[in-house]
Amino acid sequence: MNWKKALGFGVLIWIVIFVLASAFMAYGLESGTLFNVLLTILCLISIYIVARYIAPASYGIALQYGLAFAVIGIVLDYLITAKFAPYIFSSVYYWVGYVLSVFVPLLAVKKTMVQAQPSQPQQ
Repeated sequence: MNWKKALGFGVLIWIVIFVLASAFMAYGLESGTLFNVLLTILCLISIYIVARYIAPASYGIALQYGLAFAVIGIVLDYLITAKFAPYIFSSVYYWVGYVLSVFVPLLAVKKTMVQAQPSQPQQ
């Protein structure tokens, strides 16, 4: 795993979601199920797009990226978001989103095709 990519893209994903959440709040959609579901879906889509770009070569590497993205997001939420929304860590949607985000990069693992060797005629 490339730690620079994990850190850089982890921060980028968090910034995108933070900006989207701020925009939703500016338009009056700041709490409730719709807000939480939209942010979770947008977060998972963002992670999938980044994971496709990174194209992890194995499931193990994909899980490492997913875990790194989740840890980076939680740390940034603790340092920044909790000042504006102190209740954030008590939301079930919050934790479900981060648990799912660990596994989303698995969908972007490069799949290789193994072709069967043609059988050789018996002599």
